[in-house]
Amino acid sequence: MASAFAVLNETVPAPGWALVATTALFAAAVSATSFALMTTGRRLLLNRVNVLGTLFHEGGHALVSILTGGGVFRIEITGAESGSTRHWNPSPFAGVLATAAGYAMPPLAGLGAAALLHRGLVPAVLALTAVAMLFILLFTRDVITGLVVVTVGAVVFCALRWAPDWVKNGVAYAEAWLLLTSEVGGLGALVANRVRGFQGDDASSLAERTGVPGGVWIVAWFVLIGWAVWCAFPMLWP
Repeated sequence: MASAFAVLNETVPAPGWALVATTALFAAAVSATSFALMTTGRRLLLNRVNVLGTLFHEGGHALVSILTGGGVFRIEITGAESGSTRHWNPSPFAGVLATAAGYAMPPLAGLGAAALLHRGLVPAVLALTAVAMLFILLFTRDVITGLVVVTVGAVVFCALRWAPDWVKNGVAYAEAWLLLTSEVGGLGALVANRVRGFQGDDASSLAERTGVPGGVWIVAWFVLIGWAVWCAFPMLWP
């Protein structure tokens, strides 16, 4: 227990602007290719990196379901940009919170990571990410999802345990930027689906449950991402 607290309180010297800028540009490129995939179907290698946001999206559904007194049957990752969480909720309100948490969780997690990085707590970011992967693994029932979760967890654990400080900084800052922007492509897909006449998604589900139009939910998620990036930028930039 003492060693766990030591890791969470350990600090790493802040990186220079070059590393921060490189990780930010990397996340922006991933977000741009994700948006292209979700809106036009154009697939690029960088799309696969966005699986981190997908994991936190599905983990958000699961976490809020549990915190509101419900439960989770399974989490499944079907692609870098797609997944599903089968959960149950004790009340309609709890169901609304759990559904809304999907697109909200990645930018909020990114903002939390930025707050820790601002204090130099790089190991804490990596350790908490590993814990998040263990949480998702509890509800994994298929091999592909298990491999994805274990791979991400192994990357952050190896960085935490053996990597030099500059690598730890690179992984942690890249993660923060990726989480802050990872849902841009997914929300773009929701907009594109509405243009095409398809609405079988979280926004449509929330519209049915609350009477608030799906477009309002989409705008609210975009605003949340913008707010998170706005707050996180001065904490991440050296």
